[in-house]
This record gives sequence, structure tokens and C-alpha cells, in this order.
Amino acid sequence: MHAFWSGGFHRTSVPELTAATGLSTSSLYNTYGSKLDLFVAALDRYLARIIEGHMLGPLRQGTAGLEDIDAFLGRLDRAVEVRPARGCLAVNTISEFRDPPAVVAEREVDYLRQLRAALEAALTRAEALREIPDGVAEARTEVLVPLVIAFNVLVASSAPASVARGVLEAARTIAGAS
Repeated sequence: MHAFWSGGFHRTSVPELTAATGLSTSSLYNTYGSKLDLFVAALDRYLARIIEGHMLGPLRQGTAGLEDIDAFLGRLDRAVEVRPARGCLAVNTISEFRDPPAVVAEREVDYLRQLRAALEAALTRAEALREIPDGVAEARTEVLVPLVIAFNVLVASSAPASVARGVLEAARTIAGAS
């Protein structure tokens, strides 16, 4: 997972994968079938552990509204300091594949659906808590999703921290605007 997260599918070589897994080339292919199959397994692990377990699960299942959004954006913000810069494997995958294999495209769509659902759940709670006006959660979600993606693209491309963090500040403003 970490090898693909750092290098992407196309730039991660089979020798790098054998070093990362401790498997010989033949064992790697016997175990996973192909480099693409190994990538999908790594992406699935990332989506379950990082996205669901650490990023979106807490956002979707939270009990607060804007406080949960702010906590999520804070978790994103920590990615700015990670070196080497890598951003989000799911967003990197969306950026890397222009015409992804169906098995990858399914995971990209699922990630975007999960991101949208988690943001909308927190914004709906914010409406219920009267932190934001009624009826704005869906529209704000549609603006926040591309901001989260843009942030991750900026982080992965080693953009200046101030630029990436500016996107998060814009997201905070949009989420909480009265």
C-alpha cells in the first residue's frame, strides 16, 4: 500500500513491490495475479483502513456538525507535513488514471460516494443543530467534495503549504457560512 501510495500505479516498479512485500517476483504474481490485482488489493486496504477507519468513518458517524467537519479538515491538514508528499491514495488514483480499468474506476466512484456521504451527513447534523441554515447541506457538500480533492492534489504535488491550507480555510468558510 505504501509503495503505491508514494509512487502511484505506473511509477511503482515490480522490483519496488517485491522489496515492499518481501516476496519474489514469481511469488508476487502467484499470490496476487498481476500488478493491477496487487494495486487493487492495496487500494482496498487503504480505503478500509485510512479512508473509512480514520478519515471518513469518524466524519460520517460523528455526533457534531461543524465540529466534525473541522476535525476532518484538521486530519487532512496533517498531510501537508508528511514527507515525501503523497496526499491521498484514492485521489492520487483518480488523478493518475485517465481511463482506469473498470476495477479501479469502481473504487474511484465508491471513494467519491463515501466522501460525499460523509460530508453531507456532518452538514445535515449542522443543519439540525442550527449551525447552518436549513436546506444548504447538499449544495455545500457539492462544493466541499472538489475542495477536498483539490487539497489532496496540491499536497501530492508538493505545492506550498500555504496554498494547500488556503483550500482548507475556504472549505471551513463554505461549511460554516451563515
